[in-house]
Amino acid sequence: MTTKSPYILGVDIGTGSAKTIAVTTAGQIPASRRQTYPTLEPVPGYSEQDPEQVLAAIIKTIRETVAEMGYAPAAISLSSAMHSLLAVDADGEPLTPVMTWADNRAEDYAAALRNTPEGKDIHRATGTPIHPMSPLCKIQWIREQQPEIFDQAACFVGIKDLFLFRCFHEFITDYSLASCSGLFDIRALDWYAPALKLAGITDDRLPIPVETTRLLIGMDPAMAQAMGVPDGTLIMAGSSDGCLAQLGSGAVEPGHAALTIGTSGAIRVMSPKPADDPAGRIFSYVLTPEHYVCGGAMNNGGVALQWFSKAFLPWSDYNDFLKTAFTAPAGSDGLLCLPYMLGERAPVWDSRASGAFVGMRQHHGSPHFQRALVEGICFNLLNIGEALESVTGDIREVTVSGGFTASPLWIQLLADIFRKPMLLHQDEDASALGAAMLAWHALEQVDAWQFNSAAAARVFEPAAEHAPVYERNYRAYSMLYERLKDVTDILREK
Repeated sequence: MTTKSPYILGVDIGTGSAKTIAVTTAGQIPASRRQTYPTLEPVPGYSEQDPEQVLAAIIKTIRETVAEMGYAPAAISLSSAMHSLLAVDADGEPLTPVMTWADNRAEDYAAALRNTPEGKDIHRATGTPIHPMSPLCKIQWIREQQPEIFDQAACFVGIKDLFLFRCFHEFITDYSLASCSGLFDIRALDWYAPALKLAGITDDRLPIPVETTRLLIGMDPAMAQAMGVPDGTLIMAGSSDGCLAQLGSGAVEPGHAALTIGTSGAIRVMSPKPADDPAGRIFSYVLTPEHYVCGGAMNNGGVALQWFSKAFLPWSDYNDFLKTAFTAPAGSDGLLCLPYMLGERAPVWDSRASGAFVGMRQHHGSPHFQRALVEGICFNLLNIGEALESVTGDIREVTVSGGFTASPLWIQLLADIFRKPMLLHQDEDASALGAAMLAWHALEQVDAWQFNSAAAARVFEPAAEHAPVYERNYRAYSMLYERLKDVTDILREK
């Protein structure tokens, strides 16, 4: 990179942290910063964040990255975790904490709607499965459980929308995050009246939807000063983290999937149209009007490992956990894990689902349980991948990203279980990189759809050695949820 090369800031507002990276037109990342923030669970099933803490983290990472670069960016482009919701007043002041994607308090509303004709129509029209993660169900919960806040709320927004309001004093959201809400018609690209009626709101209580590539100018001078940029700096509306991870991974051609495991996990493909899945397993979110990202997300990715470590191995860190897990044999000597500790999204979309270890015998030790948990996460991703293939076509190869890519053994395990090549381009910056590349595309400096197509990748080819045991265990795994559902429902009875 030459001195003073133009760069764009890709800002990813994640579940556990905000990350900002500086990205040149060549895709180089000369500077980056990350700032974590806590998620609170004041009541079982709640998952909340302080919006001011999140906003402060975004501003801090931008300011520090700009300071490291020493000169202003060409633009700032935003990525955000999906399904967050908070109520704000007319001045943009929060009336509630941020309810994250993991918040399950609206599960009764989702359960009542999911299998009805109305629920199926909303899923088809909006692309968002009926689940308590969705802002649709969260607004229903606020209306019924916090009517005074519901009545005070001028607007229901996501955390990125609130950041944009602080910058431009207007409630706007991008098509992609709108399409994750359960309230937005992904074909008409406007708010969906039947869903709004169900939520009890009109569209003037939601942000104005705009294209993900919309470039905004006229930033509030105080916000610009706080971020260390000129107030004439362009900010691109941006998109959801899943859609931008697809772009940042270079998985834009038919048959090329992107798989991410961080706190949660997902597998997705790019499509020129939404995926219509009669079984209701797959989401379809907008990246641009010509590009949809279809797939399924799961609750229980890295967070499941954190749960196990906290409960049983408080002295173990992430690397120790995986090192120990892979000392157990492939297939964990017949021990299976259904990793639904936080309920589950795809492919079952059941927030009340429970996790289980099955097949326990006296010879199983801690390494078997740890490996079974990792294998269970992989089996669930394969389950989602097979559902995705049934509606969008065969998947030939998979690009991987997220924190788990620090473990080559885990990537190889996925290749072996999926029986497909796994491609590693970079570790965990795919969403922020996708945000920056989409902004370069909007500025007509880069063809974002071709950017990563020729990028060098480390390829993990599937090995045949353990295929029979994985095929056997996956066959058993595929039966677990339905076979155990009646049992776990009984255990939930009051």
